[in-house]
Parts: sequence; C-alpha cells; structure tokens
Amino acid sequence: MDMAANPQVIRQHLIDPEICIRCNTCEATCPVGAITHDSRNYVVDAAKCNLCMDCIPPCPTGSIDNWRTMPRVKAYSVAEQLSWDALPAELTPEQLAEAGVSA
Repeated sequence: MDMAANPQVIRQHLIDPEICIRCNTCEATCPVGAITHDSRNYVVDAAKCNLCMDCIPPCPTGSIDNWRTMPRVKAYSVAEQLSWDALPAELTPEQLAEAGVSA
C-alpha cells in the first residue's frame, strides 16, 4: 500500500513499553519534539512525527522501531500510549478494510 497515495492512512511510529529502558535517547534525538514521556512510558505523537527516523539508530534496545498502519482518524493518542503496558496488536486486514483502508 502506498501511504503517500492515501492521506487517510498513516504508518504510526510506536515505542514498545516492554522493551524501552527509558534512557531518554529518543526524546533527546527527535528534531521535531514528537517524543514525550511520563513516569511509565515514552511515546510518539503521530501529529508531530515527520518519520525522519533519527530516533531509531541511537535506541540501545530497538524498542522504538515499531510501526502500525492505521486510519489517520484512529491513530493512537499520546494519552492512550502513555497507559500501555504492551503494544496493541496490529490491525488485521479485515479491521483495516472495515475502517476503509485497503491493504
């Protein structure tokens, strides 16, 4: 799927809370301030992330190299991500189709 051809779809960048060691490297590296955290989790704000991937190479655990194809209107919010203990499952092709996204 060409996401550039479908502006209603995003490839949302997510940080795995089970792998992240909360070292702050990603937040310090992000050139657009898309990464934030609370006492539990580091998260990526989909509205700010420009997909430059500057945060991925310096991550010592690889916890930031996770992506979900999502309808833009259903992108995970910062508040939602801050509450996670684990990453949510990827949407199935059927769920994407129900949301109007063709695989």
